[in-house]
Amino acid sequence: AIMDYFENAELWEAYGSTEGGLVTLLRPEDQFKKLGSIGKEIFGTDRIKILDENRNEVPDGEVGELFYRTPMLFKEYLKEPEKTKEAFFGEWSSAGDMVRRDEDGYYVLVDRKANMIITGGENVYPSEVESVVGAHEAVKDIAVIGVPDEKWGEAVKAVVVLHEGYEPSKELEKEILEWTKGKLAGYKRPKSIDFIKDEEMPRTPTGKILHRVLRERYGKWSEAQ
Repeated sequence: AIMDYFENAELWEAYGSTEGGLVTLLRPEDQFKKLGSIGKEIFGTDRIKILDENRNEVPDGEVGELFYRTPMLFKEYLKEPEKTKEAFFGEWSSAGDMVRRDEDGYYVLVDRKANMIITGGENVYPSEVESVVGAHEAVKDIAVIGVPDEKWGEAVKAVVVLHEGYEPSKELEKEILEWTKGKLAGYKRPKSIDFIKDEEMPRTPTGKILHRVLRERYGKWSEAQ
């Protein structure tokens, strides 16, 4: 859509953080070849690692936490030693993002680590579920969170804002849940849906949904967004 609007412009997309500066770059010639990618390493070829929970590197195609060691890497959070410790693994630092790398060396941002749901020992990334459920014609906006569950540890819950003309009901909840069959693995499909009003969806001033507020509301709290 951006490229259609600015027909004579070049689009450069960069991924980075305040703590680490620029990390990856998607160049204009790759915009349509690598849709959804955040590009390749911007500094050399040894500035990024994708690590699992045991801090082992994961192979291409698998999801892990993005760690980097850029020239602009910060030293520490002021007077927050524990937060600093959590952000570093040796000389490598992480902003808490989960990614995967394809066979051509391009990175794809999957989700925030703090948003990851662990249900029955399986990892579920809310962004994937949100993309599927959000495509239903009744859904205007959606956030997916994990809620406490005695059997599975966490259960996948969708919090949905409906388009005008649709009313919350058990029938609509069942319809949306059924609609996800065949589009998501069974363990990724929401176990329940809560319908809320648009103004009840917690957001930052820029419109980003605050998953942590929803987790607190439904029984699980986290400091990360």
